[in-house]
Amino acid sequence: MKRIFLNIIAFVCMACLLLSGCDKIEGDFYQIVQNEDVTVTFPDINPDEVYRKILVEEFTGHRCTNCPQGHQTLESLHQQYGDTLVTVGIHYGALAKPFGSMFSYDFRTEEGNQIGDAFSIDGIPAAIVNRMDKSGGWPREQWASVLRDVDRSKVSAAVQLINEYDVASKTLKANVKVTTLKAIDHQLRLILFVVEDGIVKPQKDGNQDIENYVHNHVLRCALTDAFGFVLTNGSWNPGDSETYAASISFDGHDWIPENCQVVAALLDPITSEVLQVEKANVVNR
Repeated sequence: MKRIFLNIIAFVCMACLLLSGCDKIEGDFYQIVQNEDVTVTFPDINPDEVYRKILVEEFTGHRCTNCPQGHQTLESLHQQYGDTLVTVGIHYGALAKPFGSMFSYDFRTEEGNQIGDAFSIDGIPAAIVNRMDKSGGWPREQWASVLRDVDRSKVSAAVQLINEYDVASKTLKANVKVTTLKAIDHQLRLILFVVEDGIVKPQKDGNQDIENYVHNHVLRCALTDAFGFVLTNGSWNPGDSETYAASISFDGHDWIPENCQVVAALLDPITSEVLQVEKANVVNR
């Protein structure tokens, strides 16, 4: 089994006051250091018990009057699909920009902007499902039917996540194992995100401004490129696996570790389709 270990360390945190018309997002700079050890043991998997999960990347904004309807639609779909549905909420576009004193918080990320630009998102709420190409994203009214159309019998791989959070150093280490269940004759890509639930900040809802709105699934950062990094194996047989580790400091951020999760998505660069996705809490609850 071939292993590559990545340690992504956030070492510069810059803060600035963003003006309402400013498109620049200030954030962390990450340095990738290779040959870092994975220090956890992953349990064996039973291929017959692995089911395909679905990644939904939702594009939203705190000044979007219709976006709470999108949040409600996703909540209903989460109740229907349970843990087989993984959501990443991306604040994107003009209505995600800070504006005035009430909407001064900036949810946006550079990686989220890259994804939104790549899929030509021009109106929100919108969503993409499993990274399958849909220019402009799917409107809210079609999310349920798009999810129903996903072939969930096609289970090509398993993704396992074990997170370690050190309270003293405020450092998260995400350990990931990818195991293929079918033969794949080309390289794959792995994407790692940190998302957070329970962020209480203002949100427009129709003609109302809700001061204590609860924002969930919010993209906080990417531990990889927005489109992932290439795994080493160039050809996969059933049962082949690779393991990875990535770490990041929460120091200097307002992220609450107990409310955060890591999302790991395995992408087929040939079809641009997410083959499998997994989510795990940063802190065991």
